[in-house]
Amino acid sequence: MIGFERYCLSDKVTRTVDDENLTFSGYTMSAKPFSITVKLSAANEWLNGGYMQECFPHLTAEQREILLSGNDDESWNNMFPSEEE
Repeated sequence: MIGFERYCLSDKVTRTVDDENLTFSGYTMSAKPFSITVKLSAANEWLNGGYMQECFPHLTAEQREILLSGNDDESWNNMFPSEEE
């Protein structure tokens, strides 16, 4: 995508390869630490155009959002508060 950088590939995130796994670690936009491990083969598939939810079915929606934008549930809810509040 033009003008879109995945947060997990930014200089704010550390990437570590261990055998067949890739671990992304760093801090979310709300300054919470995270560490998310995926299969290296699945990461390659995703980076080459695969759908994130299909490549990483074991990750929660929050974990997938952290990899994409760095936003966890807290920062997402701060940006888009529910209308009930």
